[in-house]
Amino acid sequence: MATPLIRIPQEQGGTMYAFASAAKDLTKAYYNPDINFEYSKFALLNLPAISAGVGNSIEFSSLFDSGTGGTAASYVENANGNVDFAQTFQNYALNLESFILTDDDYDSTLYKSDAEKIFFKWLDATGAMSTRNATAYETSTSRLTEKDNSLQSGSEYDRVIKYIGDIDVTNDKNYKGTAYNEIFINVPSSAGTTPCVLLESSLYNTNATSYSPSSSIIGRDGQTHPDPHINLEALSDNANGTLTINNLGDVDYGIDWNSSNYERILDDPKLNNLFDYSKTGSDFKFNAILVYYDVYSKSNPGNRATNLYGIIILDNWKSDLGGGHYIPQQTKYKPNDITGLNGNSFALKLNVKFNSSLDNVGVENNINDFSTFSMDLFFDTTSSLEQAAELLKTANERYSDLAVRLNAMETLLLTATELTDLSSKMKALEATVENAALNFADSDSLLDLITSANSRINKLISGETPTELLIEADSITSTVDSGISVYSTSNNRIGLRNTAGGYNLSETRTYDISSGAISELSANAPLDLTNSLSSGILLKVKPFNNIVRIYAQNKLPNNLNIYLDDNGFGWTKGQVVNITSKSSIEWEDTTTKNSIKIYTGTHGNWVLINTIHSASLLSNKPYIELLCTDNINKTFETDIIR
Repeated sequence: MATPLIRIPQEQGGTMYAFASAAKDLTKAYYNPDINFEYSKFALLNLPAISAGVGNSIEFSSLFDSGTGGTAASYVENANGNVDFAQTFQNYALNLESFILTDDDYDSTLYKSDAEKIFFKWLDATGAMSTRNATAYETSTSRLTEKDNSLQSGSEYDRVIKYIGDIDVTNDKNYKGTAYNEIFINVPSSAGTTPCVLLESSLYNTNATSYSPSSSIIGRDGQTHPDPHINLEALSDNANGTLTINNLGDVDYGIDWNSSNYERILDDPKLNNLFDYSKTGSDFKFNAILVYYDVYSKSNPGNRATNLYGIIILDNWKSDLGGGHYIPQQTKYKPNDITGLNGNSFALKLNVKFNSSLDNVGVENNINDFSTFSMDLFFDTTSSLEQAAELLKTANERYSDLAVRLNAMETLLLTATELTDLSSKMKALEATVENAALNFADSDSLLDLITSANSRINKLISGETPTELLIEADSITSTVDSGISVYSTSNNRIGLRNTAGGYNLSETRTYDISSGAISELSANAPLDLTNSLSSGILLKVKPFNNIVRIYAQNKLPNNLNIYLDDNGFGWTKGQVVNITSKSSIEWEDTTTKNSIKIYTGTHGNWVLINTIHSASLLSNKPYIELLCTDNINKTFETDIIR
């Protein structure tokens, strides 16, 4: 199979690049009645900008043009980001896939394809994406995940995979003699970014450990591309002109869709699946979509694989003022429970049309909106079904009430053996009514009742009749660390007292991260942080432990580490911790290692939440305010007051 030829991203309507392995799976499902093919999942990506040296930006120059004689030269970027994107994706990712599909040890009986691993390998090779090992807090299995949002070469790393979800609705259409599939991608208003996306490693479907591409891509030697801006020169990983696969240190992962592997979902009884997990996330931006499909055996549904179909680019690459390129982003806002602001949702439709050409992937993809009637009809029908169900529920409740009343009447009639029984009961009821009416026989009776009630009310007002409700004050107590105490007075009355001052002046402690040793100091004792590389200041996070006081004795040789231990009490949204210095903070080294690093967590599991370089401080006696904005994901805002 020759490497597919693709075009550059288009400006309107979006552009989709499909993998050749998806066409092979479609063919297998068409000719084998036991194999089923269905679109199943999607992932929203935020592809970084093409700008050398800025965080996790894309640098196509990190790839190599495969030459002859085992040598290769660094890829030379074009002035047009659209050309670089299409050219490297074709000559690197799709070319590697063609090699594996045509390899002599390729096993065509396996359902799992290599498209997803190849795509993430291409992102990693261009510098767009980096990973780390997942922690025990994130999963109990061996998994990878993207690096945290942190400073990287002076710029903040931004996660590429923002949200993962399920494709709920697909539809077959026949429009003007053309048959195609409608795929609906829905991102509800309540969803935010998926807080942590696990990545699962797997082997490629070949025994080869490397691939040495020739000077041109597979099956295209001597040809020219229909687009004169795109060449057919194969790309590799290094100057040796090779592509490494199946090595232990190589990129060979895909998204883990199994929610039972996500430790945060298992630990929270309110979370049942990945969608519930996304509700704990925040706002995010995206500019590309990965579309997945499931292929499985009907006779043995357990024999199933989730494979990458292709990637949708929502727009083409635009030039920025700095000479780089970027894809415009869509912003997904999550409803704000504090401010009351509404969120937004996205409903995207992908139309997939197939043709019989085997020379160019075998799949033609478009995004258009010329016919939305079927989806509108679907939603209208769903709404009508909901209304019908509500009416049926109301009618059923009324029917049940009528049945109860009918049973009561039947019981009454069946238990009255004779008509005389009913007559005697009616006479007794009539006598009771007549006796009660005697109280209201004349105006004097009514006046007597009103006078009696008025006399009693006057006695209550004047205090002649006691109105006190006695409560045992000792039975009411306050909770620990609530900030409010309850006490009783001498006359058995209850009083409330505020026991929380503006600051809880807890004792200052030093902490050794290597041993976990904690040392308490007497009041106003200076901190000796000579070995600040492994030590720092510790504060136990409680409802009113809200100030860290620093009194440094010497110049600091390393970063000043502040550890906020949240074990036991934890953080609450809106909680504030203030950091103040009673003496000047100075560093021995004025060029490096002169930052204030703030961690939270507990011993053995510290998480860095902020790094404040000394250049950002407004004085050598700083005053810093740390505000918890999300206690679930441990997100904070930092203000330097002084």
